[in-house]
Amino acid sequence: MQVDQISYGSVKRRNMKGYQVIGKSHGVDAALSGAFCRWAPSHSALEGAPDEAGEDAWAVSFFPVSESRFAITRTVHGGPEYSGRGGLTVMTTALLIAADQFAQYDNHAIDVARTAMALGHLILRPDSSESLPTVTMPKTPLALRLPVSDWSDAATPRLPAHAVQWVARESCSLLRDDRRVMIVGPCDPLPILTLLLDQLSAEERPRISFACGLKPSNRREFRLQFTHQEMTPKLQRELARQGIEAIDLVRVLAETR
Repeated sequence: MQVDQISYGSVKRRNMKGYQVIGKSHGVDAALSGAFCRWAPSHSALEGAPDEAGEDAWAVSFFPVSESRFAITRTVHGGPEYSGRGGLTVMTTALLIAADQFAQYDNHAIDVARTAMALGHLILRPDSSESLPTVTMPKTPLALRLPVSDWSDAATPRLPAHAVQWVARESCSLLRDDRRVMIVGPCDPLPILTLLLDQLSAEERPRISFACGLKPSNRREFRLQFTHQEMTPKLQRELARQGIEAIDLVRVLAETR
């Protein structure tokens, strides 16, 4: 099946400079582009893990862009920021999957993302073309093993399996109770997200927007977020002020041995 895609980042063009839609396929209109831009990350938005190089940071997010389209995104660092403010650009590639296509994956955003990655999609493009092709995706997800750390499972897991399972169950319970959730502390989000979505029904999954690898932002109100920060009294107060339920991984590890 053919799935639309969009790319977003910092580029310098004749009529516009800065963070903007770089390219999109023919099925992405102005309304979808505008909705996507309201969620898309910009300069310094990536939050790397404490044990990885900053330039290796990556993020994945999922959110609706209309009543019948959903964005499944991957964000990485690009080249140096052209504007002179320093640092690396933040570049996002996304699939804008239609509801009927998403249903063929049982509305499981991580299955879509992992299948796309395995087929060479959701990667940083070497050019800044304004016209992108649609992405060819199989009608059902690839049969992939449950992730234990990252996309390729090349890294050592940061959490033991029992803690991953506990966090997924607790997050699922809180989300079903209409809470917003922040998972606080270094971890591997992919195994947690996979198990969490596995526990939700296909009808529940589209309602759970999520992001990992992005710094917390009031502009992007995801239902589920991850931060590699350690819990502090200041962070705890801020999350409470926003009505966000925190899952502190330090406490999880201490209480689930």
